[in-house]
Amino acid sequence: MADFAEVVAVGLEAGLDLASAALASARSPTVVSGAPWLASRIEASLAEGGGVTPALRGSVDAPGADPADLALLVAAWELSEAVGASASAVTAAAAAAVRDRRAARERTAAVVAGPRASMWLLTALPLAGPAAGALVGVGPTSLYGSAVAALSASIGLILTAVGWCWARALLRRAARAGVTGAGPP
Repeated sequence: MADFAEVVAVGLEAGLDLASAALASARSPTVVSGAPWLASRIEASLAEGGGVTPALRGSVDAPGADPADLALLVAAWELSEAVGASASAVTAAAAAAVRDRRAARERTAAVVAGPRASMWLLTALPLAGPAAGALVGVGPTSLYGSAVAALSASIGLILTAVGWCWARALLRRAARAGVTGAGPP
């Protein structure tokens, strides 16, 4: 959507109306590769007497479409129409916002990848114990035959489940969007 919006902004800056700029952008190779459905939806909306914004609103179910990105572009164009702001400037700002949001999602995914891998590793190590015992000839009954060993294994499984729940909650909180910056002093 960012590529689409940037090309639309260039078309608007060159003097095209929104429909012409959006169609030209939707037919560009970069946009076609990411959103092959876009040009046909815009053409259909225009043929029915609608416009570009109804086509985007109706595209939230399209494969690969991000509803938040589509809503941002629709809001930008509606704002431009409502207050008379430059459509090219508003569209360029929306494209920058879409790119910034995607970059933030990618940074978040990179940041939480390490803790997720640690969760899997720390879960797999204790579960690999019986397999390691079998490799050296110690069966599960020898490992867990006593009451103390069975109790320890049970407690270990419970703590592993609690650790997973806790770690997932921490990762969820770390990954969700938050407010940045300090408030007033």
